[in-house]
Amino acid sequence: MKNFFAYFKKEFLENLRTYRILILIITYILFGLMEPIMYRMLPMILESEGFDPAMMGMMDTSQQGLLRSYMGNLSQIGLIVVTLTIMGTLAHELQRKYWILPRSKGGSATTLVLSKFLLYGTGLVVATLLGFMVNNFYGRVLFEYTGLDISGVLQGGMLFSLYFIFLISLLFLLISIIQKGIPSVLLTLFVSFLIFPLLNNFSSLQNFLPYGLIEESAKFFFDWSSLAPVLGSTIVLTALCLFGTIRRIKTMEIL
Repeated sequence: MKNFFAYFKKEFLENLRTYRILILIITYILFGLMEPIMYRMLPMILESEGFDPAMMGMMDTSQQGLLRSYMGNLSQIGLIVVTLTIMGTLAHELQRKYWILPRSKGGSATTLVLSKFLLYGTGLVVATLLGFMVNNFYGRVLFEYTGLDISGVLQGGMLFSLYFIFLISLLFLLISIIQKGIPSVLLTLFVSFLIFPLLNNFSSLQNFLPYGLIEESAKFFFDWSSLAPVLGSTIVLTALCLFGTIRRIKTMEIL
């Protein structure tokens, strides 16, 4: 446990130097700010370009619609930012064998992986919840929304961040196998953008795919008992990815 906290402190101090988590938080907050502002300005933009502002009626400008639009941007552009920001934290250590020094001082592959996962997983949850709250606040200010309780927003943000946390564990696993950052990022994006949506078309798999957390988080009103299958499978798959990463790094130590 002492080694874990020492390595976690090292990761935290390194993060202060590289600003990785700060980049994630700023990105999520900016997305949260931009969505309500763009929705507010869009009628004026349409009118200035000669379009009928009534076209806005075709868009879901409700409080839930604004949040769902924000989530759509995060699940695409946001995911690219997350994977590109985090990939270097493990890829560089494996490529340049920086992990050998802490290993020689009593550290372990488990300490290496879990300290990174805990730090960036926590940072991702914080960034997501802040982004959701900023989006919800400015939506209320600009559109005078009422009715959607903040607890529903935060619960939706937590489910959304759990999906991204799973993807971090998948990214770690791919990096440990390929030992290259960019190919691992591309494979992670391929799984999230193509494989999961395709598998989600099979009704027998829908309740067990981590991708289902995205859809569930957009409801903002939750029956937690019905979420047990997707939450359970996501936790199990995340644990398996982390276990596979640790085993792979231990194999590298032997080699």
